[in-house]
Amino acid sequence: MGIRRSLVSVRMLALPTPASAARPARRRPVRTSVCLLIATAVVAAAAAVPAAAAATTLSARLTSALTAHGFGGSATGVRVVDLSTMTALYDRHTATQLLPASNEKLVTSSTALAKWGAKYRFKTEMLTTGTLADDGTYTGAIFIKGFGDPTLCTASYQRRVLHFSTSRLEQFVTALQNAGVKKIVGKVAGDDTYFDTVRTVSSWNPGESDDCAPLSALCLNGDLASNGGRMKNPARAVATELTALLKKAGIPVSGKPTVYPTPAKALLSYTVRSAPLSRILAAMNKPSDNFYAEELTKGLGAAFGGGGTTVLGNKVERAFLVSQGIPAGHFRLYDGSGLSYKDRLTTLDLTVLLRAMSKRADWTTFWRSLAVAGVDGTLADRMKGTAACKNVHAKTGTLQVASNLSGYVLSANDHWLCFSILMNHGHWIDVTAAHEAQDAIAVDLARAKPGGAIVWTPSPVPSAAPGAATPGATGSTSE
Repeated sequence: MGIRRSLVSVRMLALPTPASAARPARRRPVRTSVCLLIATAVVAAAAAVPAAAAATTLSARLTSALTAHGFGGSATGVRVVDLSTMTALYDRHTATQLLPASNEKLVTSSTALAKWGAKYRFKTEMLTTGTLADDGTYTGAIFIKGFGDPTLCTASYQRRVLHFSTSRLEQFVTALQNAGVKKIVGKVAGDDTYFDTVRTVSSWNPGESDDCAPLSALCLNGDLASNGGRMKNPARAVATELTALLKKAGIPVSGKPTVYPTPAKALLSYTVRSAPLSRILAAMNKPSDNFYAEELTKGLGAAFGGGGTTVLGNKVERAFLVSQGIPAGHFRLYDGSGLSYKDRLTTLDLTVLLRAMSKRADWTTFWRSLAVAGVDGTLADRMKGTAACKNVHAKTGTLQVASNLSGYVLSANDHWLCFSILMNHGHWIDVTAAHEAQDAIAVDLARAKPGGAIVWTPSPVPSAAPGAATPGATGSTSE
C-alpha cells in the first residue's frame, strides 16, 4: 500500500524532463572543456544552494512548530504542495488515515460543485389538485414538495439569520394571490419524499445529532423551531407555517396542515429556487454548517446516486474522489459533515483533492467558499496581524479528539500552495495548542519563498468576492 501511495504522489507531482541540448559538432581542447565543466558545476551548485537551504529551513520550521506544541507523533499528518511548481514541500505521515472532522466538508463541497455547478439552484415546488372558482375560492389541497433546498426560509429568518437572498415561503403566498386565490377550502400538505425519512446519520455517536438539525427534503429555517429547538417534523412545519402566512395575508385555509405525498395527477403551479450553489457552499464552509453538508450529501444521492440517503450520497462522493486520482482504499466516508468518528482521510488525499480543484474553471468559487484567516467564518479570530491574515483560505475541523486545517495560501514570492494538517490525539485534544501549531505553519507558508520555476498559475487569479460578507449559519455548526 505504501508503494502505491508513493506512486500516486509521484504521478501527481511529476514534472516534464526538458530535452537534452544537442552536443556541438566542433570539439574544444580538453583543458578548456574541463574548465567549462567546472565553472558550470560551480554556478549550478551556487544557484541550487539558496533553494535547497530555503526548503530545508522551511521543513525544519514546520517540524519545530509541530513538536513544540506536542504534535510530533504519528497521529499528526501534514502535507504541503507547491501548486505553482508541482512539487511537494513537506511530507509527514501523509499516508496515515486520520479523523478529518469538518475537513470532510471539502469532499462534500467539491463533489457538489463538480456535479451541480456553481450556478445551480435547488427548487421547491407548489402543486395543486383542486379548482379555482370565479369568486377566488380554491377547493382542494395544496402540496409543497421539497427537493433538498437547505435554505428555504421565511423572510424574517432570511433577514435576521441568513443575510443573503434565497428561497422564501412568502413567495408561494404571493403566487397564490397573483392567481386570484382569496380562500382555500382544503389543506396545505408538505411532501418530503425526495429524501428518506431518516432525520440523522446512523454512524454518529450519541449526542452528535445535537450539532445538526433534523434532515429532510423539505426544510424551513434550517429546521430550527421558533424557540431555538429542533423541528421534529420539518415537512409539517412548512405546511403549518405556510397556512399561517396565508391567513395573515387574508387567505383563510379551512383544513389543518398535514404531511402527504403529492399525487401523480397534481399540477405544477409555482416553483421557488434557492440562492446559487456558490452562495450555499460559502454558507456551509465558512461557519462549518453541518446541516447544509448533510443536506447536500443526501441531495447528491438523490440526484446522482439513485436515492436520497446518506449512504448513496457518500457513494457519489467516493466516486468523485476516485475520479480525481485518490485510491478508494485511502479513505472512508460515513457522512457529509465530518461528525462521524468512522470517517477517515489522509493529508495526501486532501492535498490531491485541493490540487485537483485548483485546476478547475470554478476554483475561485471553491476558494471563496472557505474561511479567510483573520476575516470571517471559523478563522475570523485566527492569524490576525500576520502574513497569513487575509491570505489563507482554509477549512477547519474539530472534534473532541481532532483538530485540523486544510486549504490554500499564497507564499511571499507568489507561489500558490495547498496544505493539509490533520491532528488526532487519544481521547481528547488540546485545541488551543493545535490551533497555535496550525497557525504557525500557515504563517510560515505565507512568509516562505519556495524555489523552482513556476509552471502553473490560476486562471483567472482568484480574488475575494466584492462585498462578500460572512453568511449566517443554521445553528448546526462545528469548527
